[in-house]
Amino acid sequence: MSLELDLLTGLIDSARSGRGGRAEWKACRAWLHTPTSTAWTWSTTWRTRPNASGRCCCGGHALDERHFRSPDSQEARFLPSGGRSTTATSAACRWGPGVAAGRRGPAAGVGAQCVVFRSCMAALGHLSFGTLSTCCDRPNGVRSRSGWGDYFETDLLLEYQSSSVFSWRRIAPGDVAGTLSCEVLLLEPVRYNWSLDALDVGAWVRAWRESPVRPRIVVVDTTLVSPVWPTERVLRALGGDVLVVEVRSGLKLDQQGLELANLGIVDVYSRGGRGVPTAEQLGVVLRLARSTTGAGPSVADAAALDVPFVGDPAWQLRHAGAVLANNARVAAEIADVQGVFAEVVHPSLLGVGHCPFVIVRLAEDTLVGHGLVLAAVRREAARRGIRFTHGSSFGFRSHRFETIVPRVAEGRGLFKVAAGAREGPFLDGVVEVLREIGGLPDLAALQAKYPNLEPVPLT
Repeated sequence: MSLELDLLTGLIDSARSGRGGRAEWKACRAWLHTPTSTAWTWSTTWRTRPNASGRCCCGGHALDERHFRSPDSQEARFLPSGGRSTTATSAACRWGPGVAAGRRGPAAGVGAQCVVFRSCMAALGHLSFGTLSTCCDRPNGVRSRSGWGDYFETDLLLEYQSSSVFSWRRIAPGDVAGTLSCEVLLLEPVRYNWSLDALDVGAWVRAWRESPVRPRIVVVDTTLVSPVWPTERVLRALGGDVLVVEVRSGLKLDQQGLELANLGIVDVYSRGGRGVPTAEQLGVVLRLARSTTGAGPSVADAAALDVPFVGDPAWQLRHAGAVLANNARVAAEIADVQGVFAEVVHPSLLGVGHCPFVIVRLAEDTLVGHGLVLAAVRREAARRGIRFTHGSSFGFRSHRFETIVPRVAEGRGLFKVAAGAREGPFLDGVVEVLREIGGLPDLAALQAKYPNLEPVPLT
């Protein structure tokens, strides 16, 4: 294996045994700072090793196991890089706003804070329920929150938190004006629904400028598009009297597909406008709430994430770019398939955006129908010997497919294809499998082609 691979894995092993040092880690980080073609080839190779993620995770747990849960004010904890950390959250927060500021740091006059959580949903829960309402005092009125988005877990979270004091309203995809008549706005640049509706940022900004009423806080869930979301342009366009918060899952596109640890990243930006809290004020509130509820990353997670490529903007762009390009390719190559598949949905087909997965609408959109399609794809992928896994895709390393059932009572699902960062024969095989199965006339033809096919249970 390459010298670079030996260097990094050797550093991880040294850290586990307590022999790691700052000088060696800094040298490795400097080498990896700008991914050259050689470095990218090495990274792709390294990410395919079955023990790569395990090395980082085992190192993190080994570090955690040397300490009791009770904080020790005398003995410091050291991460694999040699950096000192008395808490996991200070270690995981080594990036700074924007992760990292070198790619899209705030302009002069913009306050910025970065706060990390154990997960993205933990971050959203703190933002939506306790912290934003604390910072957004409105005497004698209901604190209104609206959302332009459809991610089912976010929907369930906000529905759970809604009350007579905190209202929650979902905005229809075409209702741009509706995004402005609330105090707190939650945006998904690409809505996680059957249509993958993409936000027209230009039209939204124009409506913002023309509207007499605007939200005081805008929260953007950039999980699906973080490398291509125009942070600086949006901050300039919205002006000063608004607090902008970007939140995302750091598990998805920030870890080279290795899925080292769950992570929620919150970037807060402000210009010190009238009637809105500053980034520093919200940062203090978020950290206090995180500490109170135990919602920060564990020491083991922080140590597992303490590798050079996590949080490096150049590495993130290379990984995420491959993921987005491969999904656009899959969407384009199966877009004309009709039969079992009724419609293929992806923002790139309309030229309006990016997304790390493709949604396929089934002609027979029932849970049994989805179960049969899942079973057929499983069987065909196994017959061809290609790596096309039935399951969720968090890191987008390899190619996966699944059906998501937002609400079982509705009896329908989202058939999702998530192409990973890898290219080559397996990706070609994925396209062929989808075209073959999706092009069959109906489910009866599907069952005739695959005898004794049992639907995958979805309830």
